[in-house]
Amino acid sequence: MLEARHNHSDQSPPTRWRGYVQLALIFIAIATALYFALAPGRVARGTLAGLATQSSQLTASVIHPVPTEHALTVRLTGTVSLERKATILSEVLGRVAWVSPKFSNGGSIAADETFIRIDSSEYEIRVKAAEAAVRSAQSDTELAKAQAELQLAALDLERTKISFPFDIRVISADVEIGQLVGPEIIGPASVLGIVYRPEALQVDVPIERRDLDYLDPVIGRSARVLGRMGTWDARVVRISSVVTPKTRLATVFLEFSGSARPRSRPAPGSFVEVAMRGPTHRDVYVLPDSVQQEGDSVWLVRDGALTAVVPETIGHTVAGWIVKAFDTADGVVVGTLPSAREGLAVAVADSVSSQ
Repeated sequence: MLEARHNHSDQSPPTRWRGYVQLALIFIAIATALYFALAPGRVARGTLAGLATQSSQLTASVIHPVPTEHALTVRLTGTVSLERKATILSEVLGRVAWVSPKFSNGGSIAADETFIRIDSSEYEIRVKAAEAAVRSAQSDTELAKAQAELQLAALDLERTKISFPFDIRVISADVEIGQLVGPEIIGPASVLGIVYRPEALQVDVPIERRDLDYLDPVIGRSARVLGRMGTWDARVVRISSVVTPKTRLATVFLEFSGSARPRSRPAPGSFVEVAMRGPTHRDVYVLPDSVQQEGDSVWLVRDGALTAVVPETIGHTVAGWIVKAFDTADGVVVGTLPSAREGLAVAVADSVSSQ
């Protein structure tokens, strides 16, 4: 038993060393494989870095615009408003005897059509009394006085019927049969309603300064107004004298043409689309917005270097930026270039024509 234990102890160290050798060989094999796997990648990256260093010149995409003629149609959104409106008051004291069913919000009333009648009994009596005074006058003085009283009495009698000498549309009505009305009634209770003439409708159109410049002259320019209920012809009659503080926009005011039937016109407060065609400009470029740089300038390529030019702007449309034709050298740069500056050397690519 002792001998057996002694022999086992003598053989243990060589076995342990053989295991260490095997592990070392495995590690060496793995390291060798990793070296050869990574070596080509390092070589490729080094090669690409060298190529990038050698190719440092920027490449610019340019267009070659072609001169053309263009008429810009400015499309805007406006609001129908009232240039004028009228407040209904009674010129004689009395109680309301009748109100037309047309006299209500949205109603239309023809010229000279009575829509409110005041009780006229008292005023009829005054007319008869004045007529009697005229007949019984004994002198020219008395006759003149009686005739004046008759004219006043007849005028008051006529005022018991409320109408207008032109067509109207009703904004609001606030009167009931039996209501006491007249000049002696003060405050809000004296107002029987508010109406307007269809001819007093106008379209208020906010507009940018650049569009005003393009449409110049603006006053008198024709326009087309499109709403939910139809399309109407109009023309510009005024321009606001100030701009809106928040939006920095001016306003042009359009008047409907006489060919548009008054009752067919849109109601106040309606939103409408407005199209105004500007003058035709010849020898212009229609440039894409992508060429526009800071300060309304463009980059040109001339003899392999960048140079800045500020073209004369005509206007902006959905078709593009309208400018007067100019010398475009080797092309107009599209988009932005990193670190772009005057005189920077660039290569030209992707040259196309633009109309």
